[in-house]
Amino acid sequence: MRVLGIFIGLAVITALVGFGVRALSLGLDLGVMQAVAANRNVTVTSIAEIATTAGSFPILAPIAVAVVLLRRWNRPADDIALVVVAAGSAALPWLVKLIVARPRPTIEHLYQLSSLSFPSEHTTQAAAIYLTIAIVLSKGLGRGLRELVIVLAVLIALIVAWSRVYLGVHYPTDVTAGLLLGWGWALLVFHWARPSLEQPPP
Repeated sequence: MRVLGIFIGLAVITALVGFGVRALSLGLDLGVMQAVAANRNVTVTSIAEIATTAGSFPILAPIAVAVVLLRRWNRPADDIALVVVAAGSAALPWLVKLIVARPRPTIEHLYQLSSLSFPSEHTTQAAAIYLTIAIVLSKGLGRGLRELVIVLAVLIALIVAWSRVYLGVHYPTDVTAGLLLGWGWALLVFHWARPSLEQPPP
């Protein structure tokens, strides 16, 4: 029930923010994208195309499963939380997109998509899954190394967010919402709902 409550709460909050963004038609969004589009080059475009795949669910799902399998169900609550975070990070942006129905940017897309824009799925998934993996794998490490692993997860999500804007498929507000939604979902599930995900003893 806690997980369901978190899911619904985040979906509602993000959808309300999305409606606000659509109503305001933020000029800053378009201004940033026009500036980015005007300064594209072949090398950076190639980097962005590679970076954006780090937020693709077909890439992230096997990574999450591999982490669970490699840990050999060592901490069941952590592993279940990781699976829940991964599944929710795919479902949440999909649901919010249907509700908000914000069209894709009108800037030239370097990565062809036909779905809706707010929030960014790639960014939400990258933020949620990489952060959860970092938390799970860094348990037992020293404080400095643990912080380094978590910072690395945050940086990967930020790079994915940048790539989506650079490729012209998302507004800055789309990826900002994706980052906040992904990190919020991961932290709330892992730190608040995880105890309820523990399997009862036989």
